[in-house]
Amino acid sequence: MTSSLHVSLPDEMRAFVDRRANGKNQYTTPSEYVRALIREDMAREEDRLYAVRSLLRAEQEFRRGDILPLSALDEIDAELDKEL
Repeated sequence: MTSSLHVSLPDEMRAFVDRRANGKNQYTTPSEYVRALIREDMAREEDRLYAVRSLLRAEQEFRRGDILPLSALDEIDAELDKEL
C-alpha cells in the first residue's frame, strides 16, 4: 500500500531536491530521492539499534560473569564489521 505525504520546503531546499532529482542523476523524481533518503535513515537506525542491543547483551553477560577470552574478541570484531 502506498500513500502520499505532502511536505513544505523552503525554496533553497526545493531547489536542491530538484537538482538531485532531475533525471540526469540517480533519481528521476523527488519522490525517488526522498524514498532513498528514508531508506538510508532506516538502515542507520537499524544499525544503531543493533549496536545498542549488542552493548546491552554484553553488559548482561558481564554482570553474570560470562567473561569472554581475549581470543573471542577478534571473532566479535569481525562479526560487527560484517554487520556494520
